[in-house]
Amino acid sequence: MRTGTDAMLLGAWVKPPSTGIILDIGTGCGVLALMMAQHSEATIVAIDPDLPSIMEARNNFEHSQWSDRLTALHTTLQDFSTNAAPLCDFIITNPPYFSNSLKSPFARKNSARHDDGLSLEELVADVTSLLSEDGRFALILPSEPAKKCHLLCLESGLHLSQRMSVYPKAEAPSGRTLMEFSRRKVTQPSHTELTMLNAAGKFSTAYLNLTSRFHRF
Repeated sequence: MRTGTDAMLLGAWVKPPSTGIILDIGTGCGVLALMMAQHSEATIVAIDPDLPSIMEARNNFEHSQWSDRLTALHTTLQDFSTNAAPLCDFIITNPPYFSNSLKSPFARKNSARHDDGLSLEELVADVTSLLSEDGRFALILPSEPAKKCHLLCLESGLHLSQRMSVYPKAEAPSGRTLMEFSRRKVTQPSHTELTMLNAAGKFSTAYLNLTSRFHRF
């Protein structure tokens, strides 16, 4: 399972707490958890229902310089949230978002991209139960599912604090929305925009500046 630009955008955009517990939901190969470890000194718990992904994440964690702060658990979010999990200071996820859509012949890709095993309703409900009083929740979604997620969070007492609209290229519709929520109401949530590609079809300066801490081009 390759690392995509969604995870790179989200991991580079957020500012996790320097200490405490960070939960990465649906970790895949572990890239977001590793980015959080580079961002902070917190303890990071990464979960995924796909065993091959967890094995890959564990291998990546063990070979990183932050191995003592990274744990990969083979579990669903639903099971994790009901088994006396600790409250989390920061929760991050690049969740599945296709709903009732045509699937590929590859089961692992379907699990990672389709919401059969984790709907937005379940995600928001479990995040709400796991988040500490001062905790924050960040995720990336396509624009339409992001609107639904925003409403679900509001209904659960989670308030938008910041968001970033991502455009694939100039004058194109927004392709992704990054959002961060907290229990504390923010009067004027910040809103920024980023265009991924320049006129030549290469990564834009804004994208490169945002992600430069994590990879080189």
